[in-house]
Amino acid sequence: LNNLSTIVHYQGDYDKAKVLYQRALRIMQKHYSEDHVQVLSTLNNLATLLQHQEEYDQAKVLYQRAVHIKQKHYGADHVEVAFTLNNLSTIVHYQGDYDKAKVLYQRALRIMQKHYSEDHVQVLSILNNLATLLQHQEEYDQAKVLYQRAVHIKQKHYGADHVE
Repeated sequence: LNNLSTIVHYQGDYDKAKVLYQRALRIMQKHYSEDHVQVLSTLNNLATLLQHQEEYDQAKVLYQRAVHIKQKHYGADHVEVAFTLNNLSTIVHYQGDYDKAKVLYQRALRIMQKHYSEDHVQVLSILNNLATLLQHQEEYDQAKVLYQRAVHIKQKHYGADHVE
């Protein structure tokens, strides 16, 4: 059901996808439990859909729940936690809570850099998101440093003339 929901989501029928994701989530929670790792995929997919629909409060709750589940099962410094923290940070950023978003992005970045190197492609998304946040806060010098770092990483991994 989660896979069907995803296809419907990709096809742009957000309302139908939302109903399907919610149904899938209810079934998963009933079969497993509300904080079981098996619910994470559907939980994240529903949160992403809600984010696309600009239903940020609902998406935020689901991402927070996903962070909690991942921390419980994988540990606080696992890369899976960092991925979801990045998503949560984006929601918080969109909602205008720049200080909280900054803290969350920085935590996600620390986790990713702990598991990968500072110039690994896995840090790019968080690095760019944090730079954008700093730009919105008019912290241009700090944003510039992060954007330059992102360009360096992209050039290292994709080549100087790559579209990225």
